[in-house]
Amino acid sequence: MTPHWFFWLFAVLFTIHQIWEVVLTLLNNASMEENRGKIPDYYKDKIEPDRYQKSIAYNLAKARFGLAVRVYDVVIVWTIILSGGLDLMDRWMAGFSFPPLLHSVLYCGYVGVALMLVRLPVSLYSHFILEEKFGFNKMTAKTFVTDLIKGLVMGAALGGPILALVFWIYQRAGTFWWLWAFAAVYGFEFLMAAVYPTLLAPIFNKFTPLPDGSLKDLITRLAKKIQFKMSGIFTIDGSKRSAHSNAYFAGMGKMRRIVLFDTLQKQLNEREIVAVLGHEMGHNKLRHIQKQLVLGCVLSLLSFWVLSLFMHWEPFFMAFGAGSPAPHKALVIFSLFSGHFTFVVPALTNALSRKYEYQADRFSVDVVGDREAMASALVALCRENLSNLTPHPLYSFYHYTHPTTLERVHAIQAAS
Repeated sequence: MTPHWFFWLFAVLFTIHQIWEVVLTLLNNASMEENRGKIPDYYKDKIEPDRYQKSIAYNLAKARFGLAVRVYDVVIVWTIILSGGLDLMDRWMAGFSFPPLLHSVLYCGYVGVALMLVRLPVSLYSHFILEEKFGFNKMTAKTFVTDLIKGLVMGAALGGPILALVFWIYQRAGTFWWLWAFAAVYGFEFLMAAVYPTLLAPIFNKFTPLPDGSLKDLITRLAKKIQFKMSGIFTIDGSKRSAHSNAYFAGMGKMRRIVLFDTLQKQLNEREIVAVLGHEMGHNKLRHIQKQLVLGCVLSLLSFWVLSLFMHWEPFFMAFGAGSPAPHKALVIFSLFSGHFTFVVPALTNALSRKYEYQADRFSVDVVGDREAMASALVALCRENLSNLTPHPLYSFYHYTHPTTLERVHAIQAAS
Protein backbone atom coordinates (compact mmCIF):
# COMPACT_ATOMS: atom_id res chain seq x y z
CA MET A 1 0.00 0.00 0.00
CA THR A 2 1.34 3.44 -0.99
CA PRO A 3 1.91 5.62 2.11
CA HIS A 4 -0.58 8.45 2.57
CA TRP A 5 0.58 12.04 2.07
CA PHE A 6 0.32 12.59 5.81
CA PHE A 7 3.04 10.01 6.37
CA TRP A 8 5.34 11.87 3.99
CA LEU A 9 4.50 15.18 5.66
CA PHE A 10 5.57 13.74 9.00
CA ALA A 11 8.72 12.18 7.49
CA VAL A 12 9.77 15.51 5.94
CA LEU A 13 9.10 17.59 9.06
CA PHE A 14 10.75 14.99 11.29
CA THR A 15 13.86 15.03 9.10
CA ILE A 16 13.98 18.83 9.02
CA HIS A 17 13.62 18.91 12.81
CA GLN A 18 16.50 16.47 13.30
CA ILE A 19 18.77 18.30 10.85
CA TRP A 20 17.96 21.63 12.51
CA GLU A 21 18.84 20.29 15.97
CA VAL A 22 22.08 18.73 14.75
CA VAL A 23 23.13 21.92 12.95
CA LEU A 24 22.43 23.99 16.08
CA THR A 25 24.44 21.58 18.23
CA LEU A 26 27.39 21.60 15.83
CA LEU A 27 27.35 25.41 15.69
CA ASN A 28 27.27 25.54 19.48
CA ASN A 29 30.14 23.06 19.75
CA ALA A 30 32.18 25.06 17.24
CA SER A 31 31.57 28.21 19.29
CA MET A 32 32.87 26.51 22.43
CA GLU A 33 35.91 25.06 20.63
CA GLU A 34 36.72 28.46 19.14
CA ASN A 35 36.64 30.08 22.59
CA ARG A 36 38.65 27.43 24.43
CA GLY A 37 41.68 29.66 24.77
CA LYS A 38 39.97 32.98 25.38
CA ILE A 39 37.73 33.37 28.39
CA PRO A 40 35.39 36.37 27.97
CA ASP A 41 36.89 39.49 29.54
CA TYR A 42 34.13 39.90 32.12
CA TYR A 43 34.86 36.48 33.63
CA LYS A 44 38.66 36.69 33.74
CA ASP A 45 38.85 37.68 37.40
CA LYS A 46 35.72 35.75 38.40
CA ILE A 47 36.22 32.23 36.99
CA GLU A 48 39.49 30.34 37.21
CA PRO A 49 41.01 29.24 33.85
CA ASP A 50 40.87 25.57 34.89
CA ARG A 51 37.19 25.95 35.79
CA TYR A 52 36.50 27.60 32.45
CA GLN A 53 38.20 24.75 30.58
CA LYS A 54 36.22 22.25 32.65
CA SER A 55 32.95 23.99 31.70
CA ILE A 56 33.83 23.69 28.01
CA ALA A 57 34.72 20.01 28.41
CA TYR A 58 31.47 19.36 30.31
CA ASN A 59 29.24 21.09 27.77
CA LEU A 60 30.98 19.47 24.83
CA ALA A 61 30.61 16.07 26.47
CA LYS A 62 26.89 16.69 27.04
CA ALA A 63 26.43 17.90 23.46
CA ARG A 64 28.20 14.92 21.92
CA PHE A 65 26.23 12.54 24.09
CA GLY A 66 23.09 14.41 23.04
CA LEU A 67 23.93 13.77 19.39
CA ALA A 68 24.32 10.05 20.09
CA VAL A 69 21.00 10.03 21.98
CA ARG A 70 19.35 11.80 19.04
CA VAL A 71 20.47 9.03 16.69
CA TYR A 72 19.20 6.47 19.21
CA ASP A 73 15.82 8.24 19.43
CA VAL A 74 15.53 8.41 15.64
CA VAL A 75 16.03 4.65 15.49
CA ILE A 76 13.38 4.17 18.19
CA VAL A 77 10.86 6.41 16.38
CA TRP A 78 11.19 4.65 13.04
CA THR A 79 11.24 1.22 14.66
CA ILE A 80 7.91 2.02 16.34
CA ILE A 81 6.40 3.33 13.10
CA LEU A 82 7.71 0.78 10.59
CA SER A 83 7.13 -2.23 12.84
CA GLY A 84 3.58 -1.21 13.62
CA GLY A 85 4.51 -1.43 17.29
CA LEU A 86 1.61 0.68 18.54
CA ASP A 87 -0.90 -1.56 16.78
CA LEU A 88 0.88 -4.73 17.91
CA MET A 89 0.66 -3.54 21.52
CA ASP A 90 -3.05 -2.89 21.11
CA ARG A 91 -3.69 -6.30 19.53
CA TRP A 92 -1.72 -8.06 22.26
CA MET A 93 -3.73 -6.31 24.96
CA ALA A 94 -7.01 -7.16 23.21
CA GLY A 95 -6.31 -10.81 24.04
CA PHE A 96 -6.91 -10.05 27.73
CA SER A 97 -10.46 -8.76 27.08
CA PHE A 98 -10.17 -5.77 29.40
CA PRO A 99 -13.22 -3.46 29.62
CA PRO A 100 -12.78 -0.65 27.03
CA LEU A 101 -12.03 2.06 29.59
CA LEU A 102 -9.44 -0.04 31.42
CA HIS A 103 -7.94 -1.15 28.10
CA SER A 104 -7.39 2.48 27.08
CA VAL A 105 -5.75 3.44 30.38
CA LEU A 106 -3.53 0.35 30.52
CA TYR A 107 -2.49 0.85 26.89
CA CYS A 108 -1.16 4.34 27.66
CA GLY A 109 0.57 3.02 30.76
CA TYR A 110 2.20 0.09 28.98
CA VAL A 111 3.51 2.30 26.17
CA GLY A 112 4.87 4.75 28.73
CA VAL A 113 6.66 2.04 30.71
CA ALA A 114 8.04 0.45 27.52
CA LEU A 115 9.51 3.76 26.36
CA MET A 116 10.93 4.43 29.83
CA LEU A 117 12.71 1.07 29.75
CA VAL A 118 14.02 1.68 26.23
CA ARG A 119 15.52 5.00 27.36
CA LEU A 120 16.79 3.68 30.68
CA PRO A 121 20.36 3.24 29.33
CA VAL A 122 20.38 6.94 28.41
CA SER A 123 19.42 7.94 31.93
CA LEU A 124 21.96 5.57 33.49
CA TYR A 125 24.80 6.86 31.33
CA SER A 126 23.83 10.48 31.96
CA HIS A 127 23.78 10.09 35.75
CA PHE A 128 26.48 7.56 36.48
CA ILE A 129 29.04 8.26 33.77
CA LEU A 130 28.67 11.76 32.32
CA GLU A 131 27.54 13.64 35.44
CA GLU A 132 29.79 11.46 37.61
CA LYS A 133 32.84 12.32 35.50
CA PHE A 134 32.39 16.03 36.17
CA GLY A 135 31.60 15.69 39.85
CA PHE A 136 27.87 16.43 39.72
CA ASN A 137 26.26 13.06 40.35
CA LYS A 138 25.67 12.27 44.01
CA MET A 139 22.97 9.69 43.40
CA THR A 140 23.53 6.09 44.44
CA ALA A 141 22.17 3.13 42.52
CA LYS A 142 19.73 2.58 45.38
CA THR A 143 18.40 6.15 45.15
CA PHE A 144 18.08 5.85 41.37
CA VAL A 145 16.04 2.64 41.61
CA THR A 146 13.95 4.01 44.47
CA ASP A 147 13.16 7.18 42.51
CA LEU A 148 12.23 5.07 39.49
CA ILE A 149 9.82 2.93 41.50
CA LYS A 150 8.31 5.96 43.24
CA GLY A 151 7.85 7.66 39.89
CA LEU A 152 6.08 4.64 38.41
CA VAL A 153 3.80 4.28 41.43
CA MET A 154 2.98 7.99 41.44
CA GLY A 155 2.38 7.94 37.69
CA ALA A 156 -0.08 5.07 38.06
CA ALA A 157 -1.81 6.59 41.10
CA LEU A 158 -2.21 10.06 39.59
CA GLY A 159 -2.05 9.48 35.85
CA GLY A 160 -4.37 6.47 35.79
CA PRO A 161 -7.47 8.24 37.17
CA ILE A 162 -7.06 11.35 35.02
CA LEU A 163 -6.60 9.21 31.89
CA ALA A 164 -9.69 7.22 32.83
CA LEU A 165 -11.62 10.47 33.22
CA VAL A 166 -10.46 11.74 29.81
CA PHE A 167 -11.48 8.52 28.05
CA TRP A 168 -14.80 8.46 29.94
CA ILE A 169 -15.49 12.03 28.79
CA TYR A 170 -14.61 11.00 25.23
CA GLN A 171 -17.19 8.22 25.40
CA ARG A 172 -19.95 10.32 26.95
CA ALA A 173 -19.58 13.99 26.03
CA GLY A 174 -20.10 13.88 22.26
CA THR A 175 -18.65 16.33 19.74
CA PHE A 176 -17.22 18.73 22.30
CA TRP A 177 -15.56 16.06 24.43
CA TRP A 178 -12.20 17.77 23.88
CA LEU A 179 -13.41 20.92 25.64
CA TRP A 180 -14.55 19.00 28.72
CA ALA A 181 -11.40 16.87 28.69
CA PHE A 182 -9.26 19.99 28.60
CA ALA A 183 -11.18 21.42 31.58
CA ALA A 184 -10.70 18.18 33.53
CA VAL A 185 -6.97 17.96 32.81
CA TYR A 186 -6.31 21.60 33.62
CA GLY A 187 -8.35 21.37 36.79
CA PHE A 188 -6.29 18.35 37.79
CA GLU A 189 -3.04 20.19 37.07
CA PHE A 190 -4.10 23.13 39.25
CA LEU A 191 -4.95 20.72 42.05
CA MET A 192 -1.55 19.04 41.71
CA ALA A 193 0.19 22.43 41.76
CA ALA A 194 -1.61 23.27 45.00
CA VAL A 195 -0.80 20.02 46.82
CA TYR A 196 2.64 19.39 45.30
CA PRO A 197 4.77 21.05 48.02
CA THR A 198 3.10 19.36 50.97
CA LEU A 199 2.01 15.97 49.59
CA LEU A 200 4.09 15.03 46.54
CA ALA A 201 7.52 16.68 46.73
CA PRO A 202 8.34 15.14 50.16
CA ILE A 203 8.06 11.70 48.55
CA PHE A 204 11.38 12.38 46.79
CA ASN A 205 13.13 14.92 49.01
CA LYS A 206 13.44 15.77 52.67
CA PHE A 207 12.16 19.27 53.44
CA THR A 208 13.57 21.07 56.48
CA PRO A 209 12.38 24.48 57.71
CA LEU A 210 15.13 27.06 57.29
CA PRO A 211 16.61 27.66 60.77
CA ASP A 212 16.14 31.01 62.45
CA GLY A 213 18.96 33.38 61.64
CA SER A 214 20.03 36.26 59.46
CA LEU A 215 19.20 34.54 56.14
CA LYS A 216 15.65 33.72 57.22
CA ASP A 217 15.21 37.25 58.55
CA LEU A 218 16.38 38.79 55.28
CA ILE A 219 14.06 36.60 53.20
CA THR A 220 11.08 37.22 55.48
CA ARG A 221 11.73 40.96 55.43
CA LEU A 222 11.84 40.96 51.62
CA ALA A 223 8.61 38.95 51.38
CA LYS A 224 6.82 41.38 53.69
CA LYS A 225 8.18 44.37 51.79
CA ILE A 226 6.56 43.25 48.54
CA GLN A 227 3.58 41.50 50.20
CA PHE A 228 4.60 38.07 48.95
CA LYS A 229 2.44 35.39 50.58
CA MET A 230 4.12 32.16 51.63
CA SER A 231 3.66 29.33 54.11
CA GLY A 232 7.33 28.93 54.96
CA ILE A 233 10.96 28.73 53.84
CA PHE A 234 12.49 25.28 53.45
CA THR A 235 15.70 23.61 52.38
CA ILE A 236 15.81 20.26 50.57
CA ASP A 237 18.53 17.65 50.36
CA GLY A 238 19.34 18.30 46.70
CA SER A 239 22.93 17.17 47.34
CA LYS A 240 21.53 13.65 47.77
CA ARG A 241 21.24 13.46 43.99
CA SER A 242 23.33 16.20 42.39
CA ALA A 243 25.84 18.98 43.03
CA HIS A 244 23.80 21.28 40.80
CA SER A 245 22.00 24.03 42.72
CA ASN A 246 18.59 25.64 42.50
CA ALA A 247 15.86 27.57 44.30
CA TYR A 248 12.17 27.62 43.50
CA PHE A 249 8.66 28.37 44.71
CA ALA A 250 6.05 25.65 44.93
CA GLY A 251 2.36 25.75 45.67
CA MET A 252 -0.30 28.39 45.23
CA GLY A 253 -1.53 31.32 47.34
CA LYS A 254 -0.95 30.94 51.06
CA MET A 255 0.33 27.39 50.51
CA ARG A 256 3.32 28.68 48.50
CA ARG A 257 6.71 27.61 49.81
CA ILE A 258 10.17 29.02 49.19
CA VAL A 259 12.53 26.09 48.61
CA LEU A 260 16.33 26.30 48.67
CA PHE A 261 18.62 23.46 47.64
CA ASP A 262 21.22 22.77 50.29
CA THR A 263 23.83 23.07 47.54
CA LEU A 264 22.73 26.64 46.86
CA GLN A 265 23.49 27.68 50.42
CA LYS A 266 27.04 26.39 50.03
CA GLN A 267 27.62 28.18 46.73
CA LEU A 268 26.11 31.62 47.39
CA ASN A 269 26.39 34.07 50.27
CA GLU A 270 23.30 35.49 51.99
CA ARG A 271 23.18 38.66 49.89
CA GLU A 272 23.30 36.62 46.70
CA ILE A 273 20.60 34.20 47.88
CA VAL A 274 18.27 37.08 48.74
CA ALA A 275 18.92 38.64 45.32
CA VAL A 276 18.08 35.34 43.58
CA LEU A 277 14.88 35.01 45.62
CA GLY A 278 14.02 38.61 44.78
CA HIS A 279 14.23 37.55 41.14
CA GLU A 280 11.95 34.56 41.75
CA MET A 281 9.45 36.67 43.69
CA GLY A 282 9.54 39.12 40.80
CA HIS A 283 8.13 36.48 38.47
CA ASN A 284 5.10 36.25 40.74
CA LYS A 285 4.65 39.95 41.44
CA LEU A 286 5.02 40.82 37.74
CA ARG A 287 2.44 38.10 36.98
CA HIS A 288 4.78 36.19 34.71
CA ILE A 289 3.61 32.88 36.16
CA GLN A 290 -0.03 33.77 35.60
CA LYS A 291 0.67 34.90 32.04
CA GLN A 292 2.53 31.70 31.25
CA LEU A 293 -0.32 29.67 32.75
CA VAL A 294 -2.73 31.46 30.41
CA LEU A 295 -0.43 30.82 27.44
CA GLY A 296 -0.08 27.18 28.46
CA CYS A 297 -3.85 26.98 28.83
CA VAL A 298 -4.40 28.32 25.30
CA LEU A 299 -1.81 25.96 23.79
CA SER A 300 -3.26 23.00 25.68
CA LEU A 301 -6.79 23.83 24.57
CA LEU A 302 -5.58 24.11 20.99
CA SER A 303 -3.84 20.73 21.33
CA PHE A 304 -7.02 19.04 22.55
CA TRP A 305 -8.95 20.54 19.65
CA VAL A 306 -6.38 19.36 17.09
CA LEU A 307 -6.38 15.91 18.69
CA SER A 308 -10.16 15.76 18.31
CA LEU A 309 -9.79 16.34 14.57
CA PHE A 310 -7.56 13.27 14.23
CA MET A 311 -9.53 10.90 16.45
CA HIS A 312 -11.31 9.14 13.59
CA TRP A 313 -9.04 10.00 10.64
CA GLU A 314 -7.53 6.73 9.45
CA PRO A 315 -4.49 8.24 7.65
CA PHE A 316 -3.37 9.67 11.01
CA PHE A 317 -3.16 6.17 12.47
CA MET A 318 -1.79 4.57 9.29
CA ALA A 319 1.04 7.12 9.12
CA PHE A 320 2.39 5.85 12.44
CA GLY A 321 1.72 2.15 11.90
CA ALA A 322 -1.04 2.20 14.52
CA GLY A 323 -3.78 0.31 12.66
CA SER A 324 -7.43 1.23 13.07
CA PRO A 325 -8.58 4.37 14.93
CA ALA A 326 -8.88 4.21 18.71
CA PRO A 327 -8.83 7.02 21.30
CA HIS A 328 -5.94 5.60 23.33
CA LYS A 329 -3.78 5.18 20.24
CA ALA A 330 -4.62 8.71 19.11
CA LEU A 331 -3.56 10.12 22.48
CA VAL A 332 -0.26 8.20 22.45
CA ILE A 333 0.53 9.15 18.84
CA PHE A 334 -0.22 12.79 19.53
CA SER A 335 1.93 12.79 22.67
CA LEU A 336 4.88 11.11 20.96
CA PHE A 337 4.95 12.80 17.57
CA SER A 338 3.13 16.16 17.60
CA GLY A 339 6.29 17.99 18.68
CA HIS A 340 7.83 17.36 15.27
CA PHE A 341 5.02 19.39 13.65
CA THR A 342 5.43 22.29 16.08
CA PHE A 343 9.19 22.43 16.67
CA VAL A 344 9.30 26.15 15.86
CA VAL A 345 6.97 26.98 18.77
CA PRO A 346 9.64 26.63 21.52
CA ALA A 347 11.66 29.41 19.89
CA LEU A 348 8.69 31.75 20.38
CA THR A 349 7.87 30.70 23.95
CA ASN A 350 11.56 30.82 24.91
CA ALA A 351 11.84 34.39 23.58
CA LEU A 352 8.95 35.36 25.85
CA SER A 353 10.57 33.55 28.77
CA ARG A 354 13.85 35.44 28.26
CA LYS A 355 11.94 38.74 28.28
CA TYR A 356 10.43 37.79 31.64
CA GLU A 357 13.87 36.87 33.02
CA TYR A 358 15.21 40.34 32.24
CA GLN A 359 12.17 41.87 33.95
CA ALA A 360 12.58 39.66 37.04
CA ASP A 361 16.27 40.61 37.28
CA ARG A 362 15.29 44.27 37.17
CA PHE A 363 12.64 43.66 39.84
CA SER A 364 15.23 42.11 42.13
CA VAL A 365 17.62 45.01 41.64
CA ASP A 366 14.83 47.50 42.42
CA VAL A 367 13.38 45.83 45.54
CA VAL A 368 16.53 44.32 47.03
CA GLY A 369 18.66 47.28 46.06
CA ASP A 370 21.80 45.22 45.45
CA ARG A 371 22.70 44.92 41.76
CA GLU A 372 26.19 43.66 42.57
CA ALA A 373 24.76 40.75 44.58
CA MET A 374 22.44 39.81 41.70
CA ALA A 375 25.27 39.93 39.17
CA SER A 376 27.69 37.99 41.39
CA ALA A 377 24.98 35.38 42.12
CA LEU A 378 24.49 34.77 38.39
CA VAL A 379 28.23 34.38 37.86
CA ALA A 380 28.55 32.05 40.85
CA LEU A 381 25.71 29.83 39.61
CA CYS A 382 27.25 29.82 36.16
CA ARG A 383 30.65 28.88 37.60
CA GLU A 384 29.41 26.18 39.98
CA ASN A 385 27.09 24.55 37.41
CA LEU A 386 29.74 24.68 34.65
CA SER A 387 27.37 26.59 32.38
CA ASN A 388 28.36 27.33 28.81
CA LEU A 389 29.83 30.86 28.79
CA THR A 390 30.06 31.13 25.01
CA PRO A 391 26.97 29.57 23.39
CA HIS A 392 26.33 30.19 19.72
CA PRO A 393 23.70 32.99 19.41
CA LEU A 394 21.40 30.88 17.23
CA TYR A 395 21.58 27.98 19.67
CA SER A 396 20.78 30.14 22.69
CA PHE A 397 18.00 31.92 20.78
CA TYR A 398 16.26 28.64 20.01
CA HIS A 399 16.95 26.62 23.17
CA TYR A 400 17.55 28.96 26.09
CA THR A 401 14.67 29.93 28.36
CA HIS A 402 17.04 32.38 30.09
CA PRO A 403 19.35 34.96 28.52
CA THR A 404 23.02 34.07 28.82
CA THR A 405 24.69 35.11 32.06
CA LEU A 406 26.69 37.82 30.28
CA GLU A 407 23.53 39.25 28.68
CA ARG A 408 21.81 39.35 32.07
CA VAL A 409 24.78 40.96 33.80
CA HIS A 410 25.05 43.66 31.15
CA ALA A 411 21.32 44.38 31.48
CA ILE A 412 21.64 44.60 35.28
CA GLN A 413 24.59 46.98 35.01
CA ALA A 414 22.74 49.12 32.48
CA ALA A 415 19.62 49.40 34.64
CA SER A 416 19.15 52.92 35.97
